[in-house]
Amino acid sequence: METGKLEALEDFKSWMLGEVRDAQDIVDKLERAGLELRRVEPADRTSSASGMRTWLLFWEPPRYLRESFDLAPELLLVLTPWKEAQARDVSLAEETLRRDHRLDRGVVLVVARDAAAERRLAHPVQHTGRLYIFVPADDVLTVQDPQRWLRDIFQERIGSGDLFAAGRPVFGWDFVGRHQELRSIRGRLLDGRPVGLYGLRKAGKTSVLIALKDQLIADAGADSASIVAIPIHLDLLSLSFAEMKRSGFMRYLLRSLHEALERLGIAPTTLGLPASFVDRRRLGELDGEDLERLVPEALECLIDWARSAPSAPAIFLLIDEYERILGASRFPVQDGLDILDYLRGLVQRYPRTFNILIAGLDRQKASVSRYGQRQNPLFNFIVDHPLAGLEREEMNELIRKIGRRLSLRFASDALDVIWRETGGHPYLAREFGRVIDREIPPQKRGSMRIDRAIALEHLEEFRREVAPTMQEIHDAVRAIDPQAPDVLAYIQQFPEETEESLGTLRPESVHTLRRYGVLNETGAREPLRIGSFGAWLLQNQPIGMPTAANA
Repeated sequence: METGKLEALEDFKSWMLGEVRDAQDIVDKLERAGLELRRVEPADRTSSASGMRTWLLFWEPPRYLRESFDLAPELLLVLTPWKEAQARDVSLAEETLRRDHRLDRGVVLVVARDAAAERRLAHPVQHTGRLYIFVPADDVLTVQDPQRWLRDIFQERIGSGDLFAAGRPVFGWDFVGRHQELRSIRGRLLDGRPVGLYGLRKAGKTSVLIALKDQLIADAGADSASIVAIPIHLDLLSLSFAEMKRSGFMRYLLRSLHEALERLGIAPTTLGLPASFVDRRRLGELDGEDLERLVPEALECLIDWARSAPSAPAIFLLIDEYERILGASRFPVQDGLDILDYLRGLVQRYPRTFNILIAGLDRQKASVSRYGQRQNPLFNFIVDHPLAGLEREEMNELIRKIGRRLSLRFASDALDVIWRETGGHPYLAREFGRVIDREIPPQKRGSMRIDRAIALEHLEEFRREVAPTMQEIHDAVRAIDPQAPDVLAYIQQFPEETEESLGTLRPESVHTLRRYGVLNETGAREPLRIGSFGAWLLQNQPIGMPTAANA
């Protein structure tokens, strides 16, 4: 490293020690715990009125911690001097994690003077997808055995954490796999083709959208010359009852547009956007007429800016739970058609500059040609992209990665059982891991190997836990083809008759069931990819001789 850079790093450390009370003693204790300080940076280069600021410390963890908890080469520690913890500190830490790939993506240490920091920052932390470990500064200063103290903190906060828990979209360090899907979706969008992302509930559609958005944002540098795309994510499940109308959608779109620009570091003032848009706080005050005028104006300004920017970034509108504006909620269908008509027009008018992706349970709402007297703007316009479960190696990586964090080792034969039962469906795979994990006492972690016998011991409990999800899969299968549940139950009972029985379904139904990851490919040992669903069908679906539906 150049001498000047070394001096700058030493200057940063000197400034931190001068600004933050007890900083030297805190650093000394952490070094005695086995951490090695590599770098020090101010979280914000400008000091506050009090002359204080938050500092970022980059530590190399000792070998025993790295191996026990699968840590990256460096850990980020946030040292905050404030009497009350500030949400901005989390935002600054997240910016650092996005740009520095040496840092551990799953764990952040925070040393704070505020003993209530963990409670106070619970809301901003829960949206990061990471584990923030808050430690009061007084605890660091008074510890007698720093190495044991640090190991115990990691054991308690990571080893006993419910890291397999699923149900919410997965992002941050927790997101594994989907490389092929992300490449395909990204390529189609950049190529100007609108995409429909469909899949079973909890198959990871929203997680893929968030990963795509984060990937596109991470690809951008510090200036507009390197911005690849401006992804605007609209999760329609977030629309409140009061917003279930055209103006509510428009207001939500404007807020989401603001968030997208903020994450890319683009100031709304630089885009020539109208003054009523620039102040995000004023968006809630706009009435329906203002919104009808402002949304097209804001989008047109953004499109003009993108077309003239050095990198000519594309604008992607990612609409999650798209069915909610086409009859699956209280949202007026005519308003939904108006919105989609307008968006389709933008896609056609500005090819490769503006594009949309819709995500939902299935293509049914998008494949209807007409709604009453109105044509469906999505009909024959969207490229289907069904989402099945994870690939085998991706599922193995997911389970082993979480297991390592929890000091659990999953053997290959245990992963065989999890694969057979879940077919790589991410929610189901995590839930199986969770059922196993919660039965392992803390004192046995680190020395316990999860093998086939242990997985089978928890199999029936897992099947009971996921029974509601099996019902959801059943309903999705029935929506694809009303006769499919009967046929799937039959071939689960009589696998030797699989080919003949599937012939009673429409070919497009069989194709869809395979693309959704319900059916295995021809020639597979088991007819159903999700073994637990097959077991559920045998218990809950009457088995009769399939009758030809396509005769």
